[in-house]
Amino acid sequence: MHYEYPPGTPITYNINPLPQSGDKVVLNDIQAPGTYNLEVELAVGSISAMTNTTLTVGRCSSASSCEFPKIESVEVLKNGQIVMKYFADTTNLATLEYQIATDSEFTNIIYVKVGFSDINYTLSEYIDMKNGKILNNTKLYIRIRKYCKPDGISDWSNVVEFQSGEWNNPVEAYCLPADGDDLNQDICYGTRGFAWKIKVTLTTSQPEVGSLIYLTNGKLAIPENIKNLGQTAPDKFKDYGIRWIRFPSFYNDVVFVVDSKTGRIEDSFNYKC
Repeated sequence: MHYEYPPGTPITYNINPLPQSGDKVVLNDIQAPGTYNLEVELAVGSISAMTNTTLTVGRCSSASSCEFPKIESVEVLKNGQIVMKYFADTTNLATLEYQIATDSEFTNIIYVKVGFSDINYTLSEYIDMKNGKILNNTKLYIRIRKYCKPDGISDWSNVVEFQSGEWNNPVEAYCLPADGDDLNQDICYGTRGFAWKIKVTLTTSQPEVGSLIYLTNGKLAIPENIKNLGQTAPDKFKDYGIRWIRFPSFYNDVVFVVDSKTGRIEDSFNYKC
C-alpha cells in the first residue's frame, strides 16, 4: 500500500499478515488533513493486482457545516508586512490555515501558518515576512481554509496573487507619550513611568528627520493604530501617541521628536543616558 500527498514522496506500507475482509488498516504517519493519492496492491505468490484511488482525511461530513473562507484582499505595507483581509463563517470554527506559494497550483509552498489570533473579530492577518522567510519583490499566491469543530477541514478558498515588497528589519526603541509625562530618564531605559520599550520599523535605513515610524502590526505609529496592538501598548500611547523616541542601537545619546499625529520624526536633540 502506498500513499502520497502531492507534492511529496510516496510512503509505502507492507501489511503483514493480510487483513480479513472488513478489517481496518491504520496509517499512523498521516498527520495533515487533505486528499491523498492511494495505491493498493494485493499479491499472492507471483500474481498481483493493483488499484488506484484517493483517500480524504479530516474533511467535514457536510459542506454547509464547514464552509470555506474567502480572501477579500491582500495589501503589502510600506515596511514589507503583508495584510490579508478575509471572511470566515464562525459556525463550527476551530481555527484557520493559510499557505503562500510561488505558483498558483501550490506545488512550491514557502510558508504555512495554522492558527490565527482574534479570528472572530479582526478578520485580518498580519504576515511577518521575516519570520515567514518570504522573498522580497516576488509574485506570490495565497489561499486559506477552515478547520471545523469537532474535527474536519474545509476546501481551500479562492487563490489571490500578490507582489511582495521589501522587508524592513525591526529595531528596538524606547518612547514616551505626547501627553502626561515630561522628558526624563525613562527615555533611557523604557521601563519606568509612562515609558514604552517596543520594536518598530523605519522608512529609512537609520533614524533621521523625515523617517516614518511603523509599528509591529505594520501600520504607522499613530494613536488609532497603536490601539490595535491591544494590551501590549500602554494606554497613554493609545490616547496620545509617541512624542519622543530613542534608538540605542543607532545613537545612545540622541532623542528624536515625533509628530504623534503622523508618526514622522520631526527633530532630534542630544540627551545624556
